[in-house]
Amino acid sequence: MLWYTTFGAIIGVFGVFTWHPILKLPMPWWIRAPILGAWMNFVLTLLAYETLSRFMLTAFGPNGLIASPYWFALEGAIVGLAIGYFATRFGGEGNRLLNFENAGRNPVI
Repeated sequence: MLWYTTFGAIIGVFGVFTWHPILKLPMPWWIRAPILGAWMNFVLTLLAYETLSRFMLTAFGPNGLIASPYWFALEGAIVGLAIGYFATRFGGEGNRLLNFENAGRNPVI
């Protein structure tokens, strides 16, 4: 029940990181958030595979187009993109996220 609350909190916390230290590449919110979302739902699928598999089989049937529980990773990327947008829009990213002088003001993106 609290999965997407945790999901949003983790994506929001990772809003501080705007640069990948190993690859030396920028990490804008529209790359960072879907990757985190897909990864978190993929791990959830690995941990609860049997339950998710039964749910997908019941919901879509044995020959359904999206009967595999691994579709949750794509769903996580889409929801992560939406959460990342709103977290960045209302919270900021990088140094602006850590700037407490502008608390309560909407950042300009």
